Amino acid sequence: MKALQTLLTALAVLLATTASLAQDERYGDTPDQQLKCKEALSVYKSYKKQKNYDEAYVQWRKACDVCPETASEGLYADGASFIGKELKKVEDEDPRKAVLVDSLLHLHDKRMELYPSTKRSPNNRCVVLGRKATDFYKYNRDQHQAAYEMFKESIDCLKEESSATTLYQYYTASFYTMKRELKGDTVAQANMRAQMLTDYLALTDYVQAGLARAQEAGKDRDVKRYEKAKGNIETVFVAIADCADMVPVLNVAVAADPDNMDLKLKVLRLLNKKECTDNDLFLPVATAVYSVEPSAPAAYAIGIGFAKASQLDSSLTYMEDAVNRCGDCTEKLTYLLKTGQIASAMGRTSTARNYARQVLAVDAENADAFMLIGDAIAGSSSACNDGALGGRSVYWVASDYYARAKRLNEELAEKASKKMANMAKQFPTVDDIFTYGKQAGGSFTVPNKPGCPCSGETTTIRVR
Repeated sequence: MKALQTLLTALAVLLATTASLAQDERYGDTPDQQLKCKEALSVYKSYKKQKNYDEAYVQWRKACDVCPETASEGLYADGASFIGKELKKVEDEDPRKAVLVDSLLHLHDKRMELYPSTKRSPNNRCVVLGRKATDFYKYNRDQHQAAYEMFKESIDCLKEESSATTLYQYYTASFYTMKRELKGDTVAQANMRAQMLTDYLALTDYVQAGLARAQEAGKDRDVKRYEKAKGNIETVFVAIADCADMVPVLNVAVAADPDNMDLKLKVLRLLNKKECTDNDLFLPVATAVYSVEPSAPAAYAIGIGFAKASQLDSSLTYMEDAVNRCGDCTEKLTYLLKTGQIASAMGRTSTARNYARQVLAVDAENADAFMLIGDAIAGSSSACNDGALGGRSVYWVASDYYARAKRLNEELAEKASKKMANMAKQFPTVDDIFTYGKQAGGSFTVPNKPGCPCSGETTTIRVR
């Protein structure tokens, strides 16, 4: 019995020693090489920990000389970081720059080759490929298609696990591939545009998933990165998408998978984003989505459809439902503004002004909201008529709001000027204001009157 116990103990020691030796083999073939490699790794990591990156880079190079390729994945990750810092110091004309860039890309390639999958990162190759694509594109700004292909392979693999940088740079590379690399090939450009339109739906979902992960983990830097990615993707999308291109592509997608409600949700969001509502796809998709899953985007879409059909009562009902369901959604300002505009078109001035005020509570310099208030006030002359200048004063106040909108947004300047000119035609004459003991340029407060949307507001007296 004692002999058996001694044998088992010896066997355990032998297994532990064998495991240790096997573990050490990645640091070299001989004990001496293993020792030198471990020391070299320890030295560069020590400098890295101290944030002495210049010395860490020097010691890292020494570690690369004495260690086998398989010593540590960190050799490749840290090396890419060190070379990235070195590149920041090198001028474009310096021949050393090209060598450093080649070294950087080689490190990514070796890391993908040796560590395609790890315990922490099962899709490690795809993650590293995204980083390689980013570095490649950074130093090869004219090679859009090559970068695009790397980004695409990474995203096709990782999907919603893709980094924020990979997601938006893929879309940027797609855009410049279409504009420059495929220039002159109209068929290829059309195909790329169609792909970009459908890619937008997936990319925005991936960004949203990444943003949610970052927020849940409390990673503020990642939150900012995904928010930046979202903005950059939106910018590119706006540059390529118009309804004439977009609707046929989306029509084909919906027809090919008519029961896919998730697809219809994405399509509806896209149509709303670009205000592509005057087509045969819009209302069927909107009503289908709303019947299964009532939501703010679906209610808004149906409201727009009824507005185009001049069914304003039904439109307002759905618009108000969109506002109520929205809460603090990103489209809140759009919903509030459109609902107010429809209320104004129906002559419901108080309702219109209420929605405009809600817009201004979120965005105090929203020119469209000031235009909406001006419209609501301009149509309320009878409600403010006090038998004196009250009925005329609404045109002064409306003109004031149009003037504010004009100052805030140059794109509205022409429209605002026309409305101001129309208001000026309704101003009282010199004789009219003289009758009430007033003078042009003087101050006037709109009398308090039930139903008058600008009661109590002060304006300047003007004559036509």
